[in-house]
Amino acid sequence: MARHEAAAIQERLASHVVLQRLPADGPGSPRYAAGVDVSYSKDGSRAWAAAVVMDRRFKILARTTAQGTPDSPFEHGYLAFREGRLTLEVLSYLEVEPGLVFLDAHGVVHERGLGMASHIGVVLGLPTIGVPKTPYHPIVQAPGPERGDYYVLRTDRGAEGASIRLKRRVKPVYVSPGHLVDLPSAIALALAWSTGRRRLPEPLAAAHTLSLEVRNGAI
Repeated sequence: MARHEAAAIQERLASHVVLQRLPADGPGSPRYAAGVDVSYSKDGSRAWAAAVVMDRRFKILARTTAQGTPDSPFEHGYLAFREGRLTLEVLSYLEVEPGLVFLDAHGVVHERGLGMASHIGVVLGLPTIGVPKTPYHPIVQAPGPERGDYYVLRTDRGAEGASIRLKRRVKPVYVSPGHLVDLPSAIALALAWSTGRRRLPEPLAAAHTLSLEVRNGAI
């Protein structure tokens, strides 16, 4: 697909993104959350996706994997067109439907307002939060050193994300609302679904580990 066509799809789907409150606890909060991550072979020609669903006690309820080839080379801002199909495939295999999905991808903090976390959320109609390990744009300010410290990031389009530390004195991650979640909710949910023992929310950390395991077992 030509990049101008992909950009047009992103612009169109961005208009369907909804940012709204989603409680981290109590009535209306997600009972189950999934994490999805994709690992690649060294040359980038093969990919392994993993999805893990947990309950609020971080018990694993379902795990699935999928193997395939990336749909395009990596290009900044177009991750959904590289691994979105495989992400949707691995989520479709889950036997437990999550009420929230964490992805190693950006959401509304994106030059066209539709990173892969938002893209997947709009396509599936599910609440999604992007929790990538690198910022979409260069940043000059970091959050404080303690768990829960965060610094709000704003783009030229007015979209907001946050650099947040989920583990004390470990590098922050970059929370970006995807779909059906606003920024205050995304921050609260990222904290609620993390234990402080890892840099990432637990479902996403588990998916990352699983994707590496299946990749390493296949190579």
